[in-house]
Formats: sequence, C-alpha cells, structure tokens
Amino acid sequence: MAIITLLNQKGGVGKTSTTHHLGGTLALLGHRVLLIDNDPQASLSQGFWGPVTAKRIDPSETIASVYRGDEPFAEKVIRPSGVEGIDILPGSRHVNSFNLPDPHLLPYETQVYLREFLVTVKGRYDLVLIDCPPNLCLCSWASLAASDYIIVPLQAEDYGAQGIGEVQDSVAMVRSAFNPSLRLLGYLITMFNPRKTVHKVYDARLRDLYGFEVFTTAIPYATDFPEAILNRKTIAQHKPRGAAAKAIRALAEEVLVRLNSTSINTGEAA
Repeated sequence: MAIITLLNQKGGVGKTSTTHHLGGTLALLGHRVLLIDNDPQASLSQGFWGPVTAKRIDPSETIASVYRGDEPFAEKVIRPSGVEGIDILPGSRHVNSFNLPDPHLLPYETQVYLREFLVTVKGRYDLVLIDCPPNLCLCSWASLAASDYIIVPLQAEDYGAQGIGEVQDSVAMVRSAFNPSLRLLGYLITMFNPRKTVHKVYDARLRDLYGFEVFTTAIPYATDFPEAILNRKTIAQHKPRGAAAKAIRALAEEVLVRLNSTSINTGEAA
C-alpha cells in the first residue's frame, strides 16, 4: 500500500483537483484507492458529495475523529465515494481546532495519529492519496509522517512555485524526526497553458533545476476539471476521451512507473 501526500504551502495550485481526478483514473485502471480529505476546508469531500451532504457528516465519522485521538474503526469513518474503486476518509471543518502551527513541538502522539490509523487499513488498498491544506501546520505534518511519498503540485508561475523551499524543509524535518523513508515522488506542474510565455519559461526553469524530479506530465488548464466536479464525477467519467482526461491518465501511469521504480530500488514490495 503506497501512501502519497499531495502538498504545497501555496493554495490554488490544484492539490485537491489532482487528488480527485488522479484517484478516479487510478481506480479506473483497477487499483483500490483510498482518498483522505486532510484539509479542514473539506473540499475533496464536497467535490464527491456536494457541500450540503459533506457538511452533514457527523464529525465523529470524519478525519476529525482521528485527530481527536479516538482511534476510530475504519468502518466508522471510511465510506464509499460513489465512484467504483474509491473510498474516502471525509474531511471536516472541526479539524481546524487541531491544525496548529509548529507541529514538531506538539505532543508526539498527535503527530502520529494519522499514521497509526492508516496501519489499521494496510492491505485494503493499493494506493492512498492524502489531500492537505495550503499550510505546513499539524495536518500536513501528520500526513508527511504517515506517507511513503510526496507529490508537490505547483503552477509554472512565481507565486505557484514559491512554496517549494518550505515544503522541502518540512520533509527534511519529518525525515529526521520519525519517517526517514519519506521520499519525493515528483513535482507536478498544474494548470499549464503552453500559450503563455511565462508558463513555458517556468516549466523550463523547473526542469533545469530539478530534472527527473519534475513529472514529465504537465496537467493543462482545462474547464473540464471543474465541470467534472460540478457533476460530482472524476474527469475519467466526465469526458474520458478529452485532453484533460488523457493528461490525468498519463500522470497516473507515470505515478505507477515511479512507484514501481522506487520500490525496486529500495527492495520494497510494490
């Protein structure tokens, strides 16, 4: 079971959208997928069920129960997404109370509640994707502590790429504290418009700086993505033959190749 955090300190770079649509395509390819809505905004949950339904979920049946240290049974908090092959651990605004700054200074047990919960579902899923808030407080820290890999979505623009350094620092701290096996799976360029000179310049600059660490696949700016979410679908369901769906499929295939490559290189089971 590969656990992957999607994180950038900058908001609006496509973390939730990527989690939503990548999960859908991985499920379409036959993988058992668990999505974790680790953001107090609960946007991922709303994307599958709508804001009214998502907000009606009792906090005890969401990730808030994990952060409270309730040690909930997976059956109590994980539910079907409505898309075949995907389950979700729903988000909740009540997580705001726990998403504190300087997470490395908080009690140890609060830092590893999520990791300990995921141990209880090991073997049930092939992949776990964790959507994080646009900050480096407890939720993001706990996600890194629980994960095998991190994907950093970013726009090919100055503001969209500014959070890389802080994320790298947090990854280094988590590695030194209690998760030395945490690895970067890749930097993912999102909302890419090849007609914009600034996007092409930043794309080239990022690839010069980070080389193979940047995914070959760039996710295009496309109205098909929000349209799919508006219809409570993944892009693979909404317009499976469209350019947006093809880009997400290319990303899914690249993710699987990278996971297989890293597992072989480290001697771990895929």
